[in-house]
Amino acid sequence: MALLTAATLLSGCGNDSGNSHDSARIIDTGNSGGTIVDPSLTESVARDRLNANLLDSLQGLPPSVGYSIMSDNQYLGTMHTPSLRVPCDDDGQHGSGSVLQVSYWVVGVPAGQNAQYFEQIRNAWTARGWTVQKDADDHWAPVHTPDGYVLVLQYAPSQDQSLSVTAGSPCFPKAAASTAVPQPTEIKRP
Repeated sequence: MALLTAATLLSGCGNDSGNSHDSARIIDTGNSGGTIVDPSLTESVARDRLNANLLDSLQGLPPSVGYSIMSDNQYLGTMHTPSLRVPCDDDGQHGSGSVLQVSYWVVGVPAGQNAQYFEQIRNAWTARGWTVQKDADDHWAPVHTPDGYVLVLQYAPSQDQSLSVTAGSPCFPKAAASTAVPQPTEIKRP
């Protein structure tokens, strides 16, 4: 259930009241046998990989498009925090390990083009061989990387349909958690 907690985080920047989608979605981790902790993974390595995945997903988009904790929509404000370490145990304890989750607004999208950019980002993910979850739709698209990371693109609960992205790592051992490097507040193409 390593990324089941992502549904809780994602529900806060999910769908607006004007559409029929559930406010909380379940991320299918494909792991029905309990939590699997990768003993070789550290929080630092997970953070680097999450950021690389996010940066890779910007390739092919205009340089003005990026990820930021500050939304282009002044009414949406700032993401609560760009990253969180959450338990990956079914009981919610940090007994065996944690996952790292990062959340951003998609910024720099021209007015009225959110649907096109949603498709472009999702297509960039699938072009990399990342698997779209079966219940994805045109407002919520979780993808799974071959190495166990999950990225979710979705619409925000606002009239302008701003986009947000959340990414999560596989479970790493509790002893491998660290906070030495803060998560960047923006991710932009070089």
